[in-house]
Order: sequence, then structure tokens, then C-alpha cells
Amino acid sequence: MKFTTKRNIAYALIAIAFIALFLRYMHRAPKRHYCDFRVYYATAQRFLAKEDIYARPDESITPFKYSPMFAMLISPLAFIPQKTASLVFFTISFVLLIIICRLAKRLIFEEDTSFKNKVLFYFLPVLFTSRFILAVLDSGQVNIMILALVIAGFYFARKEKNILSAALIALSFMFKYTSVILLPYFVFRKKIKLALLVIIFTILYCLLPALYVGPQKQMNYLKEWLPSISETSLDKGSWYDTKNQSLYSLILRSLSKDSPYKPLANLDFNQALALSAILGGLIYLFILISRGNAGQTLDYSLLLICMALFNPNAWLVNFSFLLFAYLVITYYLIQNGFLRDKTVSLLTFLSFVVSSWGCQSVAGNNLQNFLEMLSTVTIASLIVIFVLFKIKFGTKLKKI
Repeated sequence: MKFTTKRNIAYALIAIAFIALFLRYMHRAPKRHYCDFRVYYATAQRFLAKEDIYARPDESITPFKYSPMFAMLISPLAFIPQKTASLVFFTISFVLLIIICRLAKRLIFEEDTSFKNKVLFYFLPVLFTSRFILAVLDSGQVNIMILALVIAGFYFARKEKNILSAALIALSFMFKYTSVILLPYFVFRKKIKLALLVIIFTILYCLLPALYVGPQKQMNYLKEWLPSISETSLDKGSWYDTKNQSLYSLILRSLSKDSPYKPLANLDFNQALALSAILGGLIYLFILISRGNAGQTLDYSLLLICMALFNPNAWLVNFSFLLFAYLVITYYLIQNGFLRDKTVSLLTFLSFVVSSWGCQSVAGNNLQNFLEMLSTVTIASLIVIFVLFKIKFGTKLKKI
């Protein structure tokens, strides 16, 4: 079969997948009251009306936790009906998912490869993260958009287009603050110019909505932004919630005396939180250990996992960030042989099983709740981190 024919078949399959998911979302979203997208839509309306975007006139809608800049970015959606706006939002996320995979290939591959390898490279990581990708698409969350901004930032940094890279990475801060963990990495890697540009763009984005709402209103928004996060995300109920798959929640549920889930130790809340912070710090320290340019993309994949694990509210949608890590690992296995490095192959598959086979459609609601209490998604992410460290420190790296 000629390459052009194979490529056309691939495009047709992508189109079929989009249509199927689009129709599925069109049917499900209204019944679920548009989930998180409803928060964005209501906020877009309030922003256009120059009202308080952090107020809750409708208590049935989750509090808005994002930046005023994010509210401004989504405000055009308020000009169209909510159902249409949600479908536009869904379509943007799907297209960005394709862009993420394409940019990842350019970041990871040093030379072209066979059609078969390309299919493996794209298919396996999307399959392994399908639970989380579907959660993002179904809920109308922004994680795919954040991932696209960060990976595009990495791509343009590799091309030494620091201004464009910084603009994109700083914009990701306006969606969710977790990507701020990239800044210490840039400083440690002596990418000082990039780090400074990110800070400058962050300040610019914090000021930009004033062009519409006015300086005083924007200052009020900024004063409410960070408190709105701490008030709705850092309560003990959120830390111990079984849906929370953060590194902190794993330790708190397992070792804190306040845990309602038969903890293995008797640490108080602050001790358990400090222990999880130490473990997170050790992971970050190992990321900072350099293998030269050969390990840069591996570092990027590790940082993206940390963006999920270090988030105090690491709901399932956050683990769509694992996509880039699975792309990197799949590339490594394509280059080195799936059967040659059995440890990496088996651990990667194990991480998929642990993270995804406990979903409700496979395990049922009760077993899913039990597995989430055990932090299986957190454990799967730690397995992926171990695999990436094994590749980074245990092999003669090609340029990954």
C-alpha cells in the first residue's frame, strides 16, 4: 500500500474518531449540565458584563479559580448559545490534541521513520491516556489546552524562539498555575533569558484585561484570584478526597492519622504534608540532574507529570499530561526494541493497567472508588517517572 493511501486512511480514521466523539459529547453534555465548561461560560458572561467573576450568584455552579486573563480569553464564547459554545470548545480541544502529537513528534524524533512506527508512536500513548483525555473532553476542562501551550513552548524554545516560547508558557500560567514549576528548571538550566521573558509575559497577561474592564476592576480581580484558589482547593476535604490523585493525597490518605481510610502510620496532617513535599522535592532534584542535551525532552516529560502530581487538586483530567511521557517512552521503545528492553515495556504497560483499568466502565463504581482511594493513578504516574529515570540514567541516550 502506498504511503499516500496509508496517510489518507489515517486521516479518515481521525475524522471518524472526531465525529464519533463529537456526537457523543453533543448527546452527553446537556444531560451533565456541561460540567466544568458551565463555569467557563458563566464566567465569560460575567466578564463581558464587567461583573465580579469570582462571585457565585448561582451556588450550583463551581467557583471560578482561573485568572482574569483566562476569563478574557474565553469571553467571546458568551456571544453564542451555551450548547454551541461547548461544541466549539470541544472542537478546539480535539484539534489541539492532534497538534500536541505533531509537535511532540518534532520534539522527539531526530529523523523521519516508517509509517508503522508513526502509527505506534501516536496510537499507544493516546490509548494509554485515553481515560484522562476522555475525562477532559467530557467535562469541558482546559488541560489539553494547557498541554498544547507548554509543548508548543518547549518546541519554540528548542528553536531558540524565546519570545514566542515564553509567551506560550506564561499563558499556560493563566489557565492553571501548576506550570509555574517550569521556571526553576529554566533557571537551573541557565535559560535565564527565557525565564525572564516568561515572568515579563506573566505580568503583561495579569494587566491585559484592564484594557476592557478598567484598571480598578482588574486590580479587584487580581486581589480575589489567589484567595479564590486557596479557599476552594486547599481545604482538608479536598486533600483527602479519593478523586484527588496528587502525591500529597497519596501520603495523607496512607499515613496521616486524620485519614478516614485506615492509615498505615499516625503522622499528623502537617507531617504527612511535609513528607510528600520532600518526596516531590527529590523527584524534582533528579529531574535537574543533567544528561546534557540528550536528556532534555525526558526532562520535559517528567516536568509535565509533576504538573499533575504536584497539583493539590490532581483530579483525573490533570493526568492527560502523561501523554507526552508516553510519547517519549514509545519513541525509546521504537528505537531500542519493545522486546529488547523488557523492563521498560512491562512497566509502561503496567502503568496503563494500574491507571486505566480501574475506571468505572471496566471495574464498576464501587471498585473504582476503592482503587482511587489507593491512589492507583498516582502510583501509575510514579511508575512512569521511574521508567523515565531508568531511560535517563540507565542507558546510553540518543538525543531524546
